[in-house]
Amino acid sequence: MAGRNSLKYHLFQVTAGWIGLIGAGNGVRRLSLQPAPQDTLDDMGPELEQSENDPAYFAKEQQCLERYFSGDSRALDEIELDLSGAPPFFSAAWKACRSIPAGETRSYAWLAAEAGSPLAVRAAGQAMARNPFALVIPCHRVIASDGDLRGYGAGGLKVKAQLLNMELDHQSPSES
Repeated sequence: MAGRNSLKYHLFQVTAGWIGLIGAGNGVRRLSLQPAPQDTLDDMGPELEQSENDPAYFAKEQQCLERYFSGDSRALDEIELDLSGAPPFFSAAWKACRSIPAGETRSYAWLAAEAGSPLAVRAAGQAMARNPFALVIPCHRVIASDGDLRGYGAGGLKVKAQLLNMELDHQSPSES
């Protein structure tokens, strides 16, 4: 994606719903996962209006996401994200979240500690709630300390549970 600075977007369907991407030369700025195409477009925010529809621009990212849904959990690691403008704690929390292995979960308390502020559990929750990179920053892998699933803006708790189950199902015996 390097070298192209005007905003681009792309919308496509995967097994879990519809994905929308917005990006420019520094990587993906927004990834939305919603159950319906219009919900995805609505969720992509005001940058969508400034973006040009360009599916070819996101060929690599679409391929990575399709590989993820086919069982290649490491495919998401290949997607470059633009974290510029993110508050420092959010950026640290998102990077920590991205380190959680597929099929595993961590608590918001763990996330706060990994982001450098062990007492900032609520802030860790806010970082996940405001995650603009569904799937790639796998906030579906962050759960409450008591093991409960909590809010998931990318399609709700049902989708969060489906993603976790899919990741578990796709693990090879050596990964378990």
